[in-house]
Amino acid sequence: MAGSSLLESESRRRESECCLKGWIRCLPLFMAAGGINAQTGADAPSSIPPVPTVITVTARATPLTETSAAVTVLTREDIERSHAESAADLLRSAPFLQFAQSGGAGGMATITIRGSKPNYVLVLIDGIPANDITTLLGGSFDFSALPLDNIEQIEIVRGPLSAMYGSDAIGGVINFISKKGGGAPTLDASGDFGSFLQRQVKLSGSGGWKALRYSAAGSYLASGDQVEKDGYSTGSIALNGSLSLGRKTNLDFLFRYLDDQRAGFPAGSGGPEFAILRQAVDGHAHQILGGASLKGAIKPWWLYSLDADRVYREENDVTPAVLDGNPPTFRSLPSSTSDTDFGRTRVGATSTFLAGSHLSATLGASVRQESGSAAGFLGGTLPSAYQISRTSLLANAQVQYTNHRLTATAGFGFDKSTGYGEVTSPLLGVNWRVNEAGLRLKASWAEGFKLPSFYALADPNVGNPALGPERNRSFDTGVEQRFGHSGLSVSATYFRSNFENQVNFSSAIFKLVNLSAVKTQGVEFEADYAASPAVRFGVDFAYTFWELRDSADPLRNIPHATGGVHANWRISRRANVRGDAQFVSRRYDFEIPVPAATTVGGYTDVNLSADYELNPAFTAYVRGDNVLDSHFHEYIGFPNPGISVRVGVIYHVLRKP
Repeated sequence: MAGSSLLESESRRRESECCLKGWIRCLPLFMAAGGINAQTGADAPSSIPPVPTVITVTARATPLTETSAAVTVLTREDIERSHAESAADLLRSAPFLQFAQSGGAGGMATITIRGSKPNYVLVLIDGIPANDITTLLGGSFDFSALPLDNIEQIEIVRGPLSAMYGSDAIGGVINFISKKGGGAPTLDASGDFGSFLQRQVKLSGSGGWKALRYSAAGSYLASGDQVEKDGYSTGSIALNGSLSLGRKTNLDFLFRYLDDQRAGFPAGSGGPEFAILRQAVDGHAHQILGGASLKGAIKPWWLYSLDADRVYREENDVTPAVLDGNPPTFRSLPSSTSDTDFGRTRVGATSTFLAGSHLSATLGASVRQESGSAAGFLGGTLPSAYQISRTSLLANAQVQYTNHRLTATAGFGFDKSTGYGEVTSPLLGVNWRVNEAGLRLKASWAEGFKLPSFYALADPNVGNPALGPERNRSFDTGVEQRFGHSGLSVSATYFRSNFENQVNFSSAIFKLVNLSAVKTQGVEFEADYAASPAVRFGVDFAYTFWELRDSADPLRNIPHATGGVHANWRISRRANVRGDAQFVSRRYDFEIPVPAATTVGGYTDVNLSADYELNPAFTAYVRGDNVLDSHFHEYIGFPNPGISVRVGVIYHVLRKP
């Protein structure tokens, strides 16, 4: 224990020096630019940014300032001004997320929230769960494979929401919300080219025709090798629409197709710097997501929604062996081939009852059917195949009371799945406006759970059909102060989570078991200032403490400290400059060829983007990633490729008057 304490103390000293030097180097960039708040919207007539509306947290749309949960909102302006290639590029700099990517763009990119695991974050696309639970990652979502085509807003909820979404919403939820379209038709064509032979083309449009509103987009992105054997390509088609059927009844529908092909050194191999066997993974995946929702009102006080959606994902991987030495020992991992198929179908209904202007109640029920299969071999000879399915019944209820000072929410989720008993998930939240000066207090408490993934249950080599659900009890409380019409707001939050029955590998029985429990707690601080409609800036900082029970190993890939500076300067009607810097402290990691190396990271990353309207038809833009050329690591042996620059142009074929 003493050796571990000394190691951690030395690691923290080195990471502090590294981060401080990086911040000093990047400070002049932001002194020149002003700032941006990642939770604010587009240009406002005054210095006070508009308040976005949140739909992920409660059954009714609620202004961000009135939610009891801890939420970050990235608006359409944030997405467009960043000129990010993928969700990974954008979310890397979002406040309070713990981000990790294996090497350069296109490498596996995962997010953890408040010290949870990557597969504890439920990813929604317009409310439809997109996580794949058949792969060995157990439901972890790869954000590098999700383009930002046709995305209007991203809502990030920190804390469990199983009371609304059931299994997998145990650590947090990230909801990608599509553009709705309507009005005069628009059509944009864009393309860019940059470092490492990166190239991208995109086509997007929206509009309305009679009773129909629509938006659509498609893109293709490809890159050559960035570090070594890590080229990739992604393609996407997205469609969103709404058809008015009269009498306040709408039929909403969406469709999204994703295709992802990539290479790179396998996880645990030590990456380009330490891998002994110099062979890359060959991976290809495609996913189809679609859904429809009939919304209307039976009475002015009785609203309803009938919903159905389907997700299908197929992934094919060829992974080389991971050797621990030459000659290798039993600690090495054999090569593998894997073909997985996953499907999820959901149907459900929701009713919302309005009792005056202050009180509402929502009741919902749905049936979810999931199926998965895998076929492959370990070491070329040992079969690794399974087929599994399960059906779940989900029911939930939520009551919300709102007035000009108080928003109070109480919710309850009930889940029953094949092979498991009933699981209940309560939720309580309150947001209290203390005075007219802008002081707010808020708190939330919730429980969440995650059913074992199909891989964890059924893999013939390490799977365990006796696994039980993983659970989380979480609490947070915070204070927010908005200073009148000055455009300044400050917030601070304390959080605590208790994760139990976590699924981990047991070397004693060579199986996955409900082995460990983790307690995490920490603080989150954010300050935002809109100096004028043209200049906005903000800072954020989070520190996470964690304590593992029944395990001598550290919590891997979870940095203690993260923070950021965000800046935006609207130079003129035609020109805009944006900058984001984030620092991340060191974190624990383990790679098979270098067991003596235990920590990685401690870096500052700076990204800049700018755009200029050449004329009403053309807009030029440039984005620089890692402009300080910091060759940092987020996994041992997987270096970031360094500075990357892209330049592009947007052609507005059709514009709204």
